[in-house]
Amino acid sequence: MILVVDDEHNLADTMVAILELAGYRGIAAYSAEEAMAILHREKPALIISDVVMPGANGVQLAIEARRLWPELQILLLSGNVATQQIMDTARRDGHAFELLAKPLPPEQLVLKVASLINGKSRMVNKKSKKTAAEKAS
Repeated sequence: MILVVDDEHNLADTMVAILELAGYRGIAAYSAEEAMAILHREKPALIISDVVMPGANGVQLAIEARRLWPELQILLLSGNVATQQIMDTARRDGHAFELLAKPLPPEQLVLKVASLINGKSRMVNKKSKKTAAEKAS
């Protein structure tokens, strides 16, 4: 399962739909707090989260998620200029996370997910959809 976190419901739902078309199982959360509740029930293969959100931000979510699941793959996304300051503070505190700029083209999203989950950059084709989906479960 891939957990997609974004306070913009349409973006989170769209990313989940893109991932599901590529053969992954996705679930959307619309806040870091909602995502943490999910993380206490189950471990995803990957978290994709916006950084700037009301309440807890994506970096705070990533830090808490790593406390629960140290080996968890995390990908942060942002289209906000305030992100750099948040990321710099996290790095100074010893937390490093990959950050990609929003908007992210669907093909790039799927390639990045495949890279993180399967360990290699490649598009998930029809033949490998089941394998990718199983690995994301």
